[in-house]
Formats: sequence, structure tokens, C-alpha cells
Amino acid sequence: MIRRAAAPLFKRAALPVQAQIQIRNYSAGLDPSSKKDYDAYVQEWSTHFATCADDFELERGLNQIFAQDWAPSVELIGEALKASRRMDTFATSVRILEALEHKVHKKEQYQQYLKVLEPLMTELGVVDKHALGDFKAVRQKVWWADAN
Repeated sequence: MIRRAAAPLFKRAALPVQAQIQIRNYSAGLDPSSKKDYDAYVQEWSTHFATCADDFELERGLNQIFAQDWAPSVELIGEALKASRRMDTFATSVRILEALEHKVHKKEQYQQYLKVLEPLMTELGVVDKHALGDFKAVRQKVWWADAN
């Protein structure tokens, strides 16, 4: 005798197509062509970087501005660099510039950012990662890893 499968307790409702497709829309509500939206955005994040009290808040703000669809403004990068140096995190300062380099579309744009930010970077003692040079990883020899 063959048994039929038990009927499901709940029937699955078909989701509409819009609910099934997840769209990453980081800049929702921001219109890049609107000067009002842009100014409000820059003011909000400039205030955040000027008043952030710890590394967590700084990094949270950096994650937010670099998650947007457009590259951050020079003012925001300047405020972020000031905040990172105020908290004495040189590595974060270098990472901000590295993230900016990856965010812009052309190398010329990155060079323009550096040219505008050069006086501030000199004042804060910040350099981009290319000025630091290449470093080779030094591994300590350990007796248990020797294959001899």
C-alpha cells in the first residue's frame, strides 16, 4: 500500500517579483544632481566626523560614505582625515586615501584629490600608501616548520 505525502500545514504564497529581487540601493533618496541634497549630505557627515568620539564611530561613518554610489567630496575626506589624526590612528588615515583611490573611476581623479588635499595632508603628516613603499613580510623561522 502506497501512502500519500501529508498535506503541508501552510500553503506558500507566491511572492511578487519585486519582493524576490533584492536591489542594493545605497544612495536611495539622494539625488546627485540636487545641490540641496548634496549640501545636506556633506554637512551631516562633516558634523559626524568633527564630533565622533571613538574609532568605532569614525569607521562607521567611513563605511557609510564609501558605500554610497558616488565618490565622497574633498570636504568629507578632509574631515575624515582630521578625525583619524585627532584619534591618533595613522593607519586609518592611510586607509581612507586607499579607499578613495579604489572608489574613483580614473587615476587622474585620485591625483586631483591628492593635489587639493596636499596642504592638509602635510599639516597632519599623512601620506598615501604609495609613499610608504613596499614592504616584504618577514617570517621568523621556527624549529617545527623546518622540513630538514
